Amino acid sequence: METKKNLKSSTPYLFNCYIWLLNTIARGPISRATIDEKWAHSSVNEYKQDYLPESNFHRWKSTVEMLFDVHIKCNAYNEYYIEEASDLRGADLRLRLLNLMSMDSLLKDSKELSDQILFEPIPSGEKFLAPIIEAMRDKCVLQMTYQGFGKPCPHTFPIEPYCLKMFKQRWYVLVYAPDIDKMRVYGLDRIHAIEPTKKKYQLPDDFDAEAYFKDAYGVTVLDEQQQPEKIVISIDEDQADYLRTLPLHPSQKEIEPINGYPAFSFYVYPSEEFCQELFKYGSDLEVHEPESLRNYFAEDADRVNKMYNA
Repeated sequence: METKKNLKSSTPYLFNCYIWLLNTIARGPISRATIDEKWAHSSVNEYKQDYLPESNFHRWKSTVEMLFDVHIKCNAYNEYYIEEASDLRGADLRLRLLNLMSMDSLLKDSKELSDQILFEPIPSGEKFLAPIIEAMRDKCVLQMTYQGFGKPCPHTFPIEPYCLKMFKQRWYVLVYAPDIDKMRVYGLDRIHAIEPTKKKYQLPDDFDAEAYFKDAYGVTVLDEQQQPEKIVISIDEDQADYLRTLPLHPSQKEIEPINGYPAFSFYVYPSEEFCQELFKYGSDLEVHEPESLRNYFAEDADRVNKMYNA
C-alpha cells in the first residue's frame, strides 16, 4: 500500500476522494462503519484500504465542507448526514461536479458499457483543479506558468485565485494578478505549471463570484468603458426551441414576436464570445438591438457575401 506521504501528494486522487465522501454521505444518514465498508469496495479506493482511516475521514470531511459549502453533522445514532441537503441539490456547480464524479465512479464499475456512453473531448487542464482549489482554501498565492493562444512562449507570474468557472467544456480561473494590478481570467488548458508559494493573500470582503460574472457571457468581463447592453434578436421557429430549453444567459427573456418570428432579449456585455454564439445561427437569426451590434452583424454578412461571390 502507498505511503501516507504519497496519498497526500496525489491531488487528483484526493479530489476523487472528496467527491466520493460527499456522494456517500449525501445518501445518508450513514454510520462510520458503513462508510468504511463502502470505502473498502469503492473504485475510488486505488490503494485497496480495508477501511477509511479516522484521520483521513476527518480531514476529507473538513475539506468537503469547505469546497461544497455544506455542513456534515452526526446525529444521536452516530450517523453522518448533510445538514440542509436541499442546499446541495440547489447548488448548480456543486451538483454538476458531484454528478460528473459519480458518473465517473459508476462507469469504472460498469466497464462493459464504456463503448456505449460517449462524451465530448475536454481539453487538458483538470490536473490543475485540485492545487487551485487548495490555494483558494488556504488563501495561498500561486506561481503560474502560462502560455496564451498566439503567444510564442510561456510566462511565469504570481496569481491570487478568486474563483473557478467552467464554460464550454473548459475550466477557467479568475485571479487577481498583482504584477499588473488587474483581474484576469485564464484557461486551465493553457497552464504549463503551478507552484504554491508561502505568501498569503486576502480575498476582498465584497467579492462575489456570481455577481462578477452576472452580465457576462462565458468568462469575458469587459473593462469599465464597456457596459452591458440590452440585446434583442429574432430567430427562426425551428431554432427557437434550442434557446427555450437551454438559455444562452440567465437574463434571457422571450418577448413579443418580431415580424412573426420568436424574439428574445438579453442583458449582457456584447463580447466577442456572445457574438460568436449568435453568429452560429447564421441567417436564422437577426439582431435588432442595439443598432451598433446590428450594424456589426450586417457588415459581417457583407464580408461573407463578398468572399463567396469574389
